[in-house]
Amino acid sequence: MSSPFPDAPPTALARLAGLFLGRPRVRLDQVDSLDGLRGLAVLVVLASHLSNAGMGLVPGLSLSGTGKSGVYLFFVLSAFLLVRLLLRRTPAQFADARLWADYALRRVLRIWPLYLVVLLSAWWLTRSGHAGWHYQLDDAALWRHLALREGQSVLWSIPVEFVFYLVLPFVAWGLAFSMARAWPWWLEALGFVAALAAASWAWPPSTALENDVRLGPYLVIFLCGAFAARLDHRIRAAASPPSSRAWGIVGLVAIAALLLTVPVAWAALAGKPVDYGFNHRWFLFFGLAWSALLLAVLHGPRWLRRPFASAPARWVGVVSFSAYLWHMPVLDLLRAHGLATWPLPALWALLAALAVAGLSFLAFERPWRDLRFVRKG
Repeated sequence: MSSPFPDAPPTALARLAGLFLGRPRVRLDQVDSLDGLRGLAVLVVLASHLSNAGMGLVPGLSLSGTGKSGVYLFFVLSAFLLVRLLLRRTPAQFADARLWADYALRRVLRIWPLYLVVLLSAWWLTRSGHAGWHYQLDDAALWRHLALREGQSVLWSIPVEFVFYLVLPFVAWGLAFSMARAWPWWLEALGFVAALAAASWAWPPSTALENDVRLGPYLVIFLCGAFAARLDHRIRAAASPPSSRAWGIVGLVAIAALLLTVPVAWAALAGKPVDYGFNHRWFLFFGLAWSALLLAVLHGPRWLRRPFASAPARWVGVVSFSAYLWHMPVLDLLRAHGLATWPLPALWALLAALAVAGLSFLAFERPWRDLRFVRKG
């Protein structure tokens, strides 16, 4: 991407990459491979919805019913990354108001600019009589979405994610407290298990609604991501951390377990009819499996990390939020124009969704990405 001559101006391709991927990152701030994992998350969602529309990305293989798994990976990544940053601070530093002012600003700007564009566009198109637009929002539905009490289609995850932002500081403080007190690993693990048990008891998976907008049922997923951040810290500080080969095995086991949750694979293995929603409430399983894969990618061998750290995978991860919110309207519009009759329809749909996502990122996400709270005076 960069010029071999230090004083040469950057190439057009390098400037374009910089718009999306930004400056080279400090490794402790953001590991490139996690962008690629975020890209995997949105590709799982897109592949599932394309399969639902009868256009599988892989001929002869339906990935219907896997979309929720991709969203759960988003949840794990969100908790991991935010807690990982906060664990650099002592419990006393959690009392700094500037920390939380910056946290609140960045969380709002991460979600709301693009979310408002999607909501207001859908509201205006609905009022204008465009019945074919994927999100149909009248005045009442618009206010329910703004109040985080409803989420049509894929929008259900926005209230869940944003409400967790309110809970996360308490989770991070608890982990920072255990770090400051140098709790042994088994005591922290016991606390983690107790938290999972309490969340599962308070919000039993069996009571979760389809596309539930409440945080409770999904809290165990976020807790898994948060505790993975604590494990990541322990691993980096350990005098004798597990070998990369061991993490490679963990990664392969996690991948195998996740592949078995594809409904058609599970049905073939169990010899039963396909149930496309059988795994949607496996919240704890997906929290643990995705967290295991995340840690394996960070600490495992290069062959496991390299695909996720590649520029194309990172680019998909960077535009993943836009891809997630826009891909269903794009798919509906293409289908209305005869997408099913085109050669390689799934590929065209994927390319169109990612192209729209790239433009959306530059217009509605990129301008806010580097804003920080600055103390005046």
